Amino acid sequence: MSSPAETAAEQKTLRTVVRSEWSELGTMGRSALVALGVSAIVAVVLAVSIPRQVERHLIQGEIETFTRIAQGMADEGMIPVASNDTQALAELDEMVRTRLLGSNTVRVKVWAPDGTITYSDASDVIGQTFPLSEDRIEAFQGETVSETPDLSLPENAYERTLPPVHEFYIPVYGESDTVEAVFEVYHLVEPIETTVGNVRRYTWTSIAVSFVLLAVFLSVLIIANGRALTRRQRMTDELFGDLVRSQADERSRIIGSLHDDIGQSLYRIHYGLEDMKSRVDADEALAEDLDRLGALTSQVDRALRTELRLLQYGTGEELALGPALDELAEVTEMESDLDVTVETSTDRALSPAGRVTLFRAAREAVTNVRKHAQATSVTIRVDSKGSNVRLEVVDDGIGITNEEALGILITRERLEALGGGLRVTADREGGTRFMAWLPAEVVEVTT
Repeated sequence: MSSPAETAAEQKTLRTVVRSEWSELGTMGRSALVALGVSAIVAVVLAVSIPRQVERHLIQGEIETFTRIAQGMADEGMIPVASNDTQALAELDEMVRTRLLGSNTVRVKVWAPDGTITYSDASDVIGQTFPLSEDRIEAFQGETVSETPDLSLPENAYERTLPPVHEFYIPVYGESDTVEAVFEVYHLVEPIETTVGNVRRYTWTSIAVSFVLLAVFLSVLIIANGRALTRRQRMTDELFGDLVRSQADERSRIIGSLHDDIGQSLYRIHYGLEDMKSRVDADEALAEDLDRLGALTSQVDRALRTELRLLQYGTGEELALGPALDELAEVTEMESDLDVTVETSTDRALSPAGRVTLFRAAREAVTNVRKHAQATSVTIRVDSKGSNVRLEVVDDGIGITNEEALGILITRERLEALGGGLRVTADREGGTRFMAWLPAEVVEVTT
């Protein structure tokens, strides 16, 4: 049995996989899946509601038929009828058997307002009086009632041996537009149930076939969209890789030129100044000037080395993100009053394109802190969340402005080109929170 920690880890992994797959679908794929889900819900609603509507219409049709026949008998003067009028009962019985009783209608009773059964095709109950049930009271008030009969009632004793039936109470109006009698009609349930069952089966079959066809169609769309997204992502990676390589070549040329031409010239100037200092007395004014020139030369040499280091990291090929951020922090502390902390807690190693992009993002964030934040400390943090690798740069400065600088806009474009993003917000404890992230597509898990 799995432990709670293992179960939680499995659930986290499942959520990560689902989010990754959902992201892979793209806008069209996600829209297609949502449409498929909505279609499934609509299909279920239709499959449930259509048979119910058919059943209600069938019952209503039976009510209209029974009402027309019963009211026709009343209009012909056959209703109401006295339970002791043998001739009138015989004529009514013949009319009922001709017009109402048949293969599906198995029992007919006629009720008087006092609860007396004035007619029934089961003649033994004619003339008997029973308390009016709520349904019969409603019928005498002019309401047509349709229900399943309660066969436990004594007036329904003769119906207990019948197959399952549906019971209808049909009010019959006299010349004064008052209900003079109520027809109680028993109709077999099987014909309606058979029709509704066929409709339900045909409805579910049609919806299932349509749903399968829709699912196949949407699946084709999703697959096609996924392949298109994969091709575009591959093209983006290739273009970005070409860009990185071309920039690397240009940087290599610049680095070599600066190192060989300017760097070597600075060395010669530095050694020349040292040689000149050795030829003059320390208390001469010229010695002081030579010291200042030597200090200036050393300062230029340090600045040149810093720029060469940053240019070298820009290639990304040999760049390890953690050590590069450590060195960025060291250089920043050396050149400014900032206290820089680097925290890395991810087991994922970025591809060259991802490494150079996140490193540039961190460098842009630290540069902005130095220029604008008036901060005393900054924390650079790299971790993983879900399918993303995140970079956070948080300072304790004066906060952000609403206007984004050009460097931030360029950094965001670089991240979005790889499917990532950038968000710069005010930190809850003051200062600014710079958060950049890249998705798993450009992440390679270290072994």
